[in-house]
Amino acid sequence: MTELRPRFPSLLHALLAQAERGSEGLGVTLLPEPGKEETLRYDAVLEAAARCAAALAEQGVGQGDRVVLCLPTGPQFITAFFGAQLLGAAPTAIAVPLRFGGAAGFESQMRNLAAYLRPAAVVTTSAVIDALSDFSGAGLVDGDALYARATTSDAPAHPIRLPDGDDLAMIQCTSGSTGTPKGVMVSHANLAANCEQIIRALDWTQEDTTVSWLPLYHDMGLITGLLCPVYSGGRAVLMPTTRFLRAPVEWLRHLSTYRGTVAAAPNFAYGYCTARVRDEDLEGVDLSSWRLALCGAEPIHPATVQRFVDRFVQWGLPATAFLPGYGMAEAALAITSTRPEDPLLFDTIDREIAATDGLAVDVDPHTPGALQIVDCGTPVAGTEVRVVDGDGKPLDENRIGHVQFRGPSRTTGYFDLPEVTAASMDAPDWWKTGDLGYLRNGSLRITGRAKDVIIIRGANYFPSDFEQAAETVPGVRLSAVVAVGYRPDGGDSEELHLIVETELEGEQHEALRRSVYAAVSSRTGVAPAAVHLVPKRSIPKTTSGKLQRSKARKLFVEGWSPSGADVRAAQRPGEPQRPGEPQPQLS
Repeated sequence: MTELRPRFPSLLHALLAQAERGSEGLGVTLLPEPGKEETLRYDAVLEAAARCAAALAEQGVGQGDRVVLCLPTGPQFITAFFGAQLLGAAPTAIAVPLRFGGAAGFESQMRNLAAYLRPAAVVTTSAVIDALSDFSGAGLVDGDALYARATTSDAPAHPIRLPDGDDLAMIQCTSGSTGTPKGVMVSHANLAANCEQIIRALDWTQEDTTVSWLPLYHDMGLITGLLCPVYSGGRAVLMPTTRFLRAPVEWLRHLSTYRGTVAAAPNFAYGYCTARVRDEDLEGVDLSSWRLALCGAEPIHPATVQRFVDRFVQWGLPATAFLPGYGMAEAALAITSTRPEDPLLFDTIDREIAATDGLAVDVDPHTPGALQIVDCGTPVAGTEVRVVDGDGKPLDENRIGHVQFRGPSRTTGYFDLPEVTAASMDAPDWWKTGDLGYLRNGSLRITGRAKDVIIIRGANYFPSDFEQAAETVPGVRLSAVVAVGYRPDGGDSEELHLIVETELEGEQHEALRRSVYAAVSSRTGVAPAAVHLVPKRSIPKTTSGKLQRSKARKLFVEGWSPSGADVRAAQRPGEPQRPGEPQPQLS
């Protein structure tokens, strides 16, 4: 393993270096809404963070404390994040609720989080403070008032405290796609190492401009959208996540206007742009500067990527811009990455052999039912990856097994959860990712989550395979299909259930159900036990957009029965739809 020597021992060291460039330095440009722009030079960010640190100290925050940030993308978040770090405290960013119709539920979540992290302060919006009027888990600090104090020139500033590498830089709460969120402890050395690894892998320099809509409470959004630009000295352009979801064309326009070179997004966002952006909205847009279109955080579908490229090359998008990668919060962010000079590669493997023998065997791309797996690249500098069997024995290349990694960005564990941490480790220092995959020529391919694998008559199937097949059917919402396995009482094996969001009217549901059934059966060779049709925004997702299969199973499958008893969702093709279909609405 190559030893990694980061150019800065922490992000605060990097911020100080960028601030010392003064007017020669760059900074963060914030685009809160169309027609509005605010740019914070890095020296201004450091000054505001020092005043913010002084204000937080007056609130009782000190070295070693935790500070929860429940703030939208904006100068308030940036100032509070670095202000907490200057105090030696560890910020933890969480999502701001979009609405407070379920304020009691949100308050319960905050109480649970406060009981777990025991923060010294929660910095948030006035709306959240109003919704938490009876909250007593920690001091509530108004983010706007804190920022106003931080930008008052005569306000006191806290002395600049540069941390040691082992000091805690932040706690990243996992998304909870497979269980209760856990606080991943990320040290300053971990964070600096991963920023160094990322910019080396991507040839990222201070000449690069990032344009991001990803939320800053998510590791990909925080690190690629804000921290890597600070580390490299480049420019960051940030827009609210809500603006992207409302009008994805704005992301492309900002890439054009600011000559963005780096932008990251999960697979669904590229499909979302392809489906929602109209040609007439792209007048004057030039995407030729976009050299790094990073893709990760969820399974990458080659067809989605190809549709995006085919659609937007006519507006200058380089056909070689896509760079898949693989990572997780337990590595700060990145574990593997493809390289800028590499073409997008994927394997076409035999589905049946993969399912029954755990072996990746190439087949002709036109073979019916072939499985496509994207190449997620080689480990970033200083990191090692291996694939092991159920007993922890390393497997040869092309054998599908459990993915593990180790390296300088690997977390020391979960905050205050020593038993969970120990269960996640494999001696001497390998971290169990919980993902399945295989290595080929030193590059990693991910096939799915170990906990999500559907086992039908002894064969292992990956949910994304069924989900991609269903998404080929017109009327099915993209990135809104969940495949789950469910073993009914007395059953000998799991059955395949598909939960499918659609906006089609009820009289069209039977035909859609039949089409999904046929598409999945013909493409995968597995016939669904049921196709459950639900309205849009019904499928539970994490705050970062990942499908929550276990919750979806409980909502739509576990009460289902072919006899019609306690039916909760749509039935097998050919059966009439029952009333009472659940319609949970997510914030």
